[in-house]
Amino acid sequence: MTWNKKDNSEKMNIIYEPRGRAKEYSRLALNLYNGCNHGCKYCYVPDYCKLDRQYFYNNQTARNILKKLEYDCLELSGTKDKVLLCFTCDPYQKINDEYQLTRKVLKLFNQYKIPFQILTKAGHRAESDFDLYKNTDAFATTLTFFNEDKSKYYEPQAALPQDRIDTIKKAKELGINTWVSFEPVLNPNEVFKLLDITHDFVDLYKIGKVSNFETDIKINWHYFANEIVKRLKYYKKDYYLKNDLAVYL
Repeated sequence: MTWNKKDNSEKMNIIYEPRGRAKEYSRLALNLYNGCNHGCKYCYVPDYCKLDRQYFYNNQTARNILKKLEYDCLELSGTKDKVLLCFTCDPYQKINDEYQLTRKVLKLFNQYKIPFQILTKAGHRAESDFDLYKNTDAFATTLTFFNEDKSKYYEPQAALPQDRIDTIKKAKELGINTWVSFEPVLNPNEVFKLLDITHDFVDLYKIGKVSNFETDIKINWHYFANEIVKRLKYYKKDYYLKNDLAVYL
């Protein structure tokens, strides 16, 4: 069964259909926490949700969603569309160590036969739930820099690049489907290096440019779009270029 917007969208309480650029990554999504402690300088969420940026970085709460989510799971049971966790927070940020909300949600998804995909910058914190993945699920990480100093500057509380790389490699070794998000692209050379390092254990790459951020005007997007496609084809990797980047081909 494929999720049908006409039949299900108005019935959903917690699971939702993303809009705009996010919809290119997933037809369905779920956000577990309010706020995110990773402190990424390029994060779009505070501006999008009209929140004070420092408050968003410094204050996190778990959403009281489990009862309503179970209702959504009843509606979606058996769907083939993966539910993505998360767009407006990280499912494995520090607060999850206490609440373990991500694991509770994944168990519900398994119970109701709903496939999922995780997108995180938390590295090894995500490994605790690898036992819950089925062949219909996927684990993904966002990679922006291989250089640790640059990563610490732009993503001060996220896992270091090597930690994220080691984690997705472990996922692949366990037979989990994997993908990497090269979004936002902040430095093309760093992205090329990350592709060289990870192509052996990543099944799919999704690439999108950065918008409304200081590095945007510094990047030759025509060059990057064509060069990354050339390199992905060289490695024979599946990939998806988001619309905002594909226009530069």
